[in-house]
Amino acid sequence: MKRRLAALAMLLAMLLLPAGCAGAEDWRLPIDLDDIHLPIDLDELRLPFDLPWQSADGDGEDDGLAICRLTPVDPGAAEGMDPEGSLTGWEQCPLPADAGSRLEAAIDLFASPSGQEGLVCALPQGVTVEDWTADNGLVTLRLSDSFLDAGEMDRSAAALCAALTLCRLDGVDAVTVTAGGRTLFAGLVPEDALLLATDTDPYVRQLRLYFADGEGRRLISEYHSLTLDEDAAADRYVMEELLRGPNSAELRSAIPAGTELLSCQTENGVCTVDLSEPFLTGRPATAAAERLAIYSIVDSLTVLPQVDSVQILVEGQPVEQYVYRSLAQPIGRYEEPIGPVSGLDADLYLPLPGLEAVEPLPWRVTVGEHDSAPEAVLAALLTAAEPGYPALFSGSGTAGSVILRGTSCTVDLSESFFASLPVEDRNIAVLSMAASLCALEEVDRVFFTIGGAPALFDGVDWSGPWTGEGRVVPEMQLPVNS
Repeated sequence: MKRRLAALAMLLAMLLLPAGCAGAEDWRLPIDLDDIHLPIDLDELRLPFDLPWQSADGDGEDDGLAICRLTPVDPGAAEGMDPEGSLTGWEQCPLPADAGSRLEAAIDLFASPSGQEGLVCALPQGVTVEDWTADNGLVTLRLSDSFLDAGEMDRSAAALCAALTLCRLDGVDAVTVTAGGRTLFAGLVPEDALLLATDTDPYVRQLRLYFADGEGRRLISEYHSLTLDEDAAADRYVMEELLRGPNSAELRSAIPAGTELLSCQTENGVCTVDLSEPFLTGRPATAAAERLAIYSIVDSLTVLPQVDSVQILVEGQPVEQYVYRSLAQPIGRYEEPIGPVSGLDADLYLPLPGLEAVEPLPWRVTVGEHDSAPEAVLAALLTAAEPGYPALFSGSGTAGSVILRGTSCTVDLSESFFASLPVEDRNIAVLSMAASLCALEEVDRVFFTIGGAPALFDGVDWSGPWTGEGRVVPEMQLPVNS
């Protein structure tokens, strides 16, 4: 027990205290660990200092980068340590002159040895960042396989230091860490430091579940403290808690009312969840609500290290079509539905399976320093890849210039753009672009041109004007589900 408390105090100090920085005071955590109860409301947590992701300097447009580091102490040697010692610090690093982007520079610096005395790289020795991707606010780090050999506390410290470092950057909402083909930490945010650091009982786990926000746009994480029996399965506990619903009054269940869990078991990385008939008969009416219902289950279960994908059954049978998506095959983790979103949370009107209509889905859109919101939305639409939806614009290239005059938006396309689209898909493609742009407050109608001239292609005039409901000419209208 003594060792467990010492390790807990050490991890709290390591994850929460911004000590070791040049010119910073030596902070200490004046909290009685027995007074910490979960779930924690960060807005109600009163500390006499800012949390580290709020207080570190740097990361302004003209500043360097603040990199979360560890002090050179063996995290496994909890016995005999000063429980109030600070084991983390922020190193202020200049932005390299050859940096491709602030994110790329931050990842390179995070994985590099520290240049500040008394601090070391948070990655265990010998571990490297093999690759990384950034997808609309979600950064995924693929670490070398040797990361799997590190101790659990070392891995947790490294992953959370990565989240603390990268989530300070504009446009980064969460960080996922993988190694050896496995997702070890999914969608970490800085607040996870508080919650994961309090898990000290081997039979008490803090499980991160996803519920719908009040607007029905995004999934928001909520931690539930669960006591596991020796032979209990965490996957079943996740599903039972999801069906029981959120603790917060600001969240709601995304799963149809009356749904019951019939069975839940995981084998070879696939968790098979069998639900009762109300999951099908009470299915949502919109694409956005369908997305939340499915990924509330999938993203909550794939937080567990033993779950890679989820097979959803209803009364023991696969579902060929839920609302618009097929549930016939196992579904992998997908983080686009997860909020909150720090940047532009736009509505992209994606062509539905079957290409007969478009319907809005909330989408993280990164607006560059020199881009307008319409430019960013159109760029996001042309590269959007929603699981279970047709990739209509794949191979179509860029759309050209986007000019906003008043509330009218003109999109200049190339002939090759139109030529890349099958003839039968051109109507729905143009409507998808127009409806997505008209969903912005500053746009109420869209015109299309080709090379600056009216958009005439294959004898059809695509010029417009188009609105969110279709083209003004009645015979050119197509259905828009809202």
